Amino acid sequence: MRKRIEIKPATDADRAALAEIYLVDRQQEFPWVTDPKLQDFDYDSRGEFVLVAWVDGQRAGFCSLYRLANFIHLLFVAPDFRHLKVGERLLTEMRQYATEPLTLKCVMTNENALRFYAKVGFQIVKADADALPPNYTLRDTHTEQYIALVDLENN
Repeated sequence: MRKRIEIKPATDADRAALAEIYLVDRQQEFPWVTDPKLQDFDYDSRGEFVLVAWVDGQRAGFCSLYRLANFIHLLFVAPDFRHLKVGERLLTEMRQYATEPLTLKCVMTNENALRFYAKVGFQIVKADADALPPNYTLRDTHTEQYIALVDLENN
């Protein structure tokens, strides 16, 4: 059965559930994060625009954007909702809020995330092996999905 995915801007009512998704994922999948805490979500997403993915009435994931730099800071999908294209849908919607192609950073050893980002159109543009942890900067290539960019090209 196909799941219904809705993407909406986050509200204050979403914050506790998003913090839980953020905490659980970092505990399970991010060994380089030492001592993650529930309150990290509020700190790490402050000042950012956040979209929430809902699947059949449940919060399934989120994506945060630092708008001044068109930078995806956080993209997390709860384990029960992976492989439903939730992350892809979040990125597709976030492109509508960007004024230039999105960029993001991904830890070099996070092979699952790197495969996902390549599949949805992000390419590595920089490697920072000296960062802790070492990471890549990726840039989105799907500029045809950006309303602001398409409008500029048509004028």
